[in-house]
Amino acid sequence: MKIQPLGSRVLLKLVESEQQRSPGGIVLPDSAKNEKALQGAVLAIGSYEKIEVKKGDVVLVPRYGGTELEQDQEKLLIVKSSEILAVVKKK
Repeated sequence: MKIQPLGSRVLLKLVESEQQRSPGGIVLPDSAKNEKALQGAVLAIGSYEKIEVKKGDVVLVPRYGGTELEQDQEKLLIVKSSEILAVVKKK
């Protein structure tokens, strides 16, 4: 099954964040972490021509935005392009 977002929506593959450790070396569970934005790699974009991201970009989206789904054991997220907070640039 291939998923193609419609309109101004974007399909993201969620990027797992690295486990955080306290200054004492204790691994913090997800429930103890601050509510940070999620990172996702853009897999596909809808047909709306004014979307500012392109396939392959890594973007930040709100933790509780979009619609989560799973395909081939990968966590995916469909969001409106207006929900994208930023593009993560490599140095």
